[in-house]
Amino acid sequence: MASPQVDTDPIVSVLNQIQQRGHSAYTVFKDWVDLILLALQRRDDPYLEIVDDYNEPRDMDHPRGERTVDLFANAFGQLQKQMSETNADVLGAVYEEYGMSSNNFGQHFTPHSVCEAMFEITHTVDGQPRDDGTQQAVTDPACGSGRMLLCGGRRLPEAVFVGQDKDPLCAKMTALNLCFFNLNGYAILGDSLTLEYRRVWQTTHSPRGGAVRELDDEQIQTLRDNLAPEDDTDASEERSGPAKPVAKTGSVPDDTATEQQSLTVFQTDDI
Repeated sequence: MASPQVDTDPIVSVLNQIQQRGHSAYTVFKDWVDLILLALQRRDDPYLEIVDDYNEPRDMDHPRGERTVDLFANAFGQLQKQMSETNADVLGAVYEEYGMSSNNFGQHFTPHSVCEAMFEITHTVDGQPRDDGTQQAVTDPACGSGRMLLCGGRRLPEAVFVGQDKDPLCAKMTALNLCFFNLNGYAILGDSLTLEYRRVWQTTHSPRGGAVRELDDEQIQTLRDNLAPEDDTDASEERSGPAKPVAKTGSVPDDTATEQQSLTVFQTDDI
């Protein structure tokens, strides 16, 4: 598959406009991602707390449609447009183009074309349902914006996609991308080398579009138990390769009512 041509300029220009009103680039991008993620979860209180930070005259003394909160909504609309046209990780591309990646933080995402090639090389599973009640889990222990998982989603849409990253913005971008692309999965905030799970967002597929919710501590522990690699010490000498993680069907009970959210929830009128 050819690398998609993603036009990030319309989105970056809007975020730059917000930044020029006296906000740091990091704050602008972080708040934009948080607003989208909170809106999709219908979490009104933390959503409005962020909005309150943009009630200064420099943000509000503009015509309707030009207020800072309006610009955030505009940027999200542009994001939806680009995703529909490219079927690509537009959010991660904006992250890079907006200058959030750097040598200091080690944040340089793998290009789309390389992700596609890597998945072609490593993809050896037929994606058929397992007889033992488990599902194949596609994992990325340093997922960035979840770009590799999205490539896997095109080939194994029935799998469970698990991304982990110790950077909060990356974990949240992965959660959003899994939701946008209507995949079942988990975005884990934590260090995969130490098996740390600080926060987890679960995304679920439905014919009406993806949904996302944040798990509580008990649900996170259940997920850790169910995503543990298979361990059969008696047969360790007979293995031809490393253990493959699997996800038990219904890894985390969906005991929290979560509506399937469309991408239209982030509207200026809700702010």
